[in-house]
Order: sequence, then structure tokens, then C-alpha cells
Amino acid sequence: MTRAWTRPAALLFAAAVVASPAHVRAQDDRLFEGYDALWQTLPHPAFTVRDERPLADPQTVDGQAYRAWAAPRGHRVAWLGDTLTIDRRVFPFARASVFPGEVAGEPGADARLFVGSTDVCVQGTPPTASGTAQRHTHVVAILDAFTPRARRYDLPSLFGSCLALTRDARPGLGFLAAAYHTPKGSEVSEGIAFERWRLRDGRFVRSADAALAVRFVDPQDVYRFRIASP
Repeated sequence: MTRAWTRPAALLFAAAVVASPAHVRAQDDRLFEGYDALWQTLPHPAFTVRDERPLADPQTVDGQAYRAWAAPRGHRVAWLGDTLTIDRRVFPFARASVFPGEVAGEPGADARLFVGSTDVCVQGTPPTASGTAQRHTHVVAILDAFTPRARRYDLPSLFGSCLALTRDARPGLGFLAAAYHTPKGSEVSEGIAFERWRLRDGRFVRSADAALAVRFVDPQDVYRFRIASP
């Protein structure tokens, strides 16, 4: 469901428009036809399309969606319902660090798996999602995935993606939290601001970096947009 922003969120969108990061200013006039194209312009990606791994065909086990991938003589990742398993170690939603407002989700037919050298990320839209709920992609990151320190984090789902996660010289994992911008008196959103956060020392920390704002070309189509600029 689309909702109008609170005043702080509206100010966030305005600030993002004025202070768009230099690395996206050159893209201001580009028409984006989906969010994967936007994520691939972000610097310092934690995962790229080269890290995506093929999942086996979806199955249903006891009424829950099941997806899996196994490397030849290597690691294995499986997702049953809202529980992720890596090399037989189980990471249920109930024991995850969950971004406020997020709920447990199952992988649907669009589930995608990304495996890096140290971390794993899985994303998927629950098969029961319909309408605007399909804009929410459940994103699960397992940091230090192949070590005893492995821990699960469930990140913001609105237009969420493993490809939107970043790692730079600063500690922690960067991620985005989206909010619609709906002008006062309107029932239709005109854009989105992606507020920047960091996952650091097991905590979700709001970043001082400027938000990334996009404006829809047509308010009825949230998948065609341009970077918002002054």
C-alpha cells in the first residue's frame, strides 16, 4: 500500500534531490527501466551479477517453498520457508537481526542467490504476494557465512536487492531503505528516496551520506524513473 511520507521523510527526499552524490549526477538524464540497472551504477558493490548462482527448480515441502544450490564439492545453500541453511547450519528468521517493519518471507519463483568470498545474500518475493506487495523483495544477508561467526540479517524489502548492498573502505555493509514520496493531497507517489544505512557491529546504523532519490516518469509506473535532480 502506498502511503504519504511524514514530514521528516519528505525532507529526506528534498535533501536527496539537492545533494545527490557525485557518482549519480552524471546519470541524472538517464531513463532507468528497472532497479537492477540503478543498482549497477552504485560504487563498491558487495555483490555483482557475476556472484549470482543458479538455484534448482522450486519445490514445495510441507506447503513451504524450497530452493537450493550446491557447488560441486563445495558449499550448499538452501531456503525452506523463511529458514536459510548454509552447509547444514540453520539460520531461521526467528533468530535473525531484522530491520524494523520487516516480516518473514518465503522465496518465490523469482528467488535469486548471490555468493561472495565471505558473504551470502538471498532475495525473493513471497509466492503469496500480489498487487503492490510484489514491490517488496525479501533480502537476507548472511555475513561471514562460512565461519562460526556467521549471522543472519533481514534487510528492507521495498525494492530491495542484493545488488544494492555495498562495501567500501568504511566498516560494515551498506544498504538502502526506501520510502515513497506522495505529495500532500495526492493518492499517487511521484518518486522514492533510498535512505542510506550501514550494518555495523551487528547493528543497523543510519548513514550520514545523502539519500539517493528517484522520480517516476509516470506516477502509474514505479519501474521507469530518473535520478531526481534540482
